[in-house]
Parts: sequence; structure tokens; C-alpha cells
Amino acid sequence: RGFLSGRHKPREAWYSCYLQLAAGYVHLLAVTLSCFSMLPCHFLSTQQPGLPERPRIPEQASETTQQAPSVPRGAMQDALEKFKTGANTMGSLLQDVYAAVEKEKEELRQAREQLELERRAFQDESSRVQHVLNDSDQVLLNVGGARFTTTVSTLSNSPSPSLFSAMFSGRYKQKLDEQGCIFLDRDGRHFHDILNFLRDNSFNYPADGTDFKYLLELRAEAEYYGLMGLVALIDRHPYGLIRVGRAALLNTEDTWMYEDGQDEVVFSVDQPCQLLGVGLCGTEGSFNIELDVHEVEPEDFNTEMSVLHPTVIQSFTKADGQLLKLMLRQPVTLIPSKFYMLSAMIKGAESFCCDDCLSTVVAGGVKITFHPWESPNGTNELRGQFPELYIRI
Repeated sequence: RGFLSGRHKPREAWYSCYLQLAAGYVHLLAVTLSCFSMLPCHFLSTQQPGLPERPRIPEQASETTQQAPSVPRGAMQDALEKFKTGANTMGSLLQDVYAAVEKEKEELRQAREQLELERRAFQDESSRVQHVLNDSDQVLLNVGGARFTTTVSTLSNSPSPSLFSAMFSGRYKQKLDEQGCIFLDRDGRHFHDILNFLRDNSFNYPADGTDFKYLLELRAEAEYYGLMGLVALIDRHPYGLIRVGRAALLNTEDTWMYEDGQDEVVFSVDQPCQLLGVGLCGTEGSFNIELDVHEVEPEDFNTEMSVLHPTVIQSFTKADGQLLKLMLRQPVTLIPSKFYMLSAMIKGAESFCCDDCLSTVVAGGVKITFHPWESPNGTNELRGQFPELYIRI
């Protein structure tokens, strides 16, 4: 099992022991042959039982016949010592092989136990998944005492890691109350908006709505359920909006012309916050505006480092009032030590303008500094467009 699953590599210790054992056998064989080569010839030619007796040569047949030399006792002793050493070496190698075999047996036993645990866990997981409801099955929910009826597909219509996608994945057993409802210990007043978001991925709240307390409560519920898409939709509404007024006076007698390019202003903050939108000077006629938010190089405001928000395009008329409010589609996070530029391309009738603007404004505990910069259309840190900014802490 271990080799098939790739969890174990071939046992290199086995190969080493086999090679050492083979070397021991070769060494022992060489010592044995060495010992026999030292035995006297007449000992090697001793008559064996059952074989015909070999003819003997008479002693007087040849005077030149020499007697076979005897093996010195010291040489025989050395040969026996070598034989013992070889036998001991082979015994030690056999012990190493036995230890390697026992170790392998223990590892295989542990692997079998781990495999059995994994098999049981897989069987339990399969058993739970088999009891998962179909997407079209109805589900009864008891949310803080308020009952709702929906389907599995609706509750699962949210990317992981939402609470509902985990609940109906089959990995968790659902506990039902006496009425067969799944109980959620949350505030049921907001759950209808949660379900509507899951059904069509939208959040229908008036653009001019002012019940920011409800928005904050709903946002907390959306975070609890892991619905970050709904959190992003809620954040588009200006709950917690802080007005940053930089214009001491809105000049409605003189007009501001739009013919030389963008109106721009450069600013920075000393505390993290979010930019929600900007205020603009109204008009006696109408105009169109294209607003961009950039991060710029601290040493050169002409150098754009990044675009922080898609271009916002909107039209305004005299009916919208003297002070216009242009909100971003999503908040832009502002960080201390960075420099930001608001750049507006405005085309249409002349507008009012703001004079005697403040170069530093403190709002909601955040200090906003407007830096010296002359834009192509004449707006700078002291006059022109952008009488207000809207932030959220």
C-alpha cells in the first residue's frame, strides 16, 4: 500500500544489508578456500570409504621422490582465525538484516493502521454526503424566532466560505427543532434582505436612504454569514459619512468656465479612512463630469502611480442645487503618507466656484491636507472646484 500510494520510498537500508551480506559470504568463501589450500596433499588425498584403493608407489622406486612438505602450525592457526573473523562478520550482517526486517514490519503495521483510519473517515464522509438535500428541496429556517421558507439552491447561491455553503455541503449534521426548522441564533429582522440577496445577488435600498443604523446592523449580519458581496453593496451607501468642508464661501455671483482641461486637487490624510464622494459647485445651466481618483508620486504630482476607482460619469442641471454631490460607486481606501488626486473633466455651462478654501481641514479626527497644485483649468488648493469631500472612518 505504501509503495502504491507513493508515501514510502524503496528501503535503501535493505539494499545496503544485502550487499554487505553478499560481501560477507564472498569473504568467508575466500578464507575457506585459503584454509584448504594450506592442507597437506596426503591429507587431501586420504582414502575415502567405498572407493578402490589407489596404487601405492614403492618407496624404493625412486630416490628422487620427495616427501610432501608439512603445513606450519602458525599458518594453520592464522587461517582458522580468518575463518572465525569471517563467520563473525556474517553473523553481524545477519543481525542487521533481521533488524531491518523488523523495522519494515513495524512501519507497515503503522501504515495499515493509518490506512484503516482514513478508510473509516472516508466512509463517514460518504455517508453524510449521501444525506445532503437536493437543490430543489425546501428548507425551513428559524432565525431568532422568525420563520422563513427557502430552498437549498438559494442558500447555496453564495461562494465559499459562506456559512450556508458549509451548512449544506454534507459535512455537518443539521439539528432541527420540534417544527422541523434549522435554528439560527441571529436577528430575524434583517434576514429577508439576506434571502433576497441570495436569490438575485442584489440589494434594493434607496439611494437617498438615511436609515444608516439598519445598514450597519445588516452589514454585521452579512459579515456573520460570510456574504462579502452583500457587504460590498452596503458599503456603497454613505452610512457614517463625514463632510470635509474646505470652501469658506461658495461664490454664486461669479462663474467658473470649463475650456482648458481638468480641474484637479491634490490631498493627503493622516489617518486611514475611506473616500465616499466629492462635492461640486452647481450651475445655472447643465454640465457633464468625468471624475477620476489617482494616487500620484509625492515628489511629482504629474506622475500618476495608480488608478484607484473607475471613472465616474454623471450629469447635473440647475435643478440639482448650488452644491452638487457626486458619490463614488465604491469606497476608496485612503492611507497616510500617500498623495491622492481628484481629476474632473467637466463639459457644459459655466458653474459657480469656491473661493478662500482651507488648505487643512480636520473632520472626524482625520486631518486632510490640500497641497499646492495648479490644475490645467485653474483649480488649486485655495479656489475652484471640489468645495467638499465625503469620507468615512
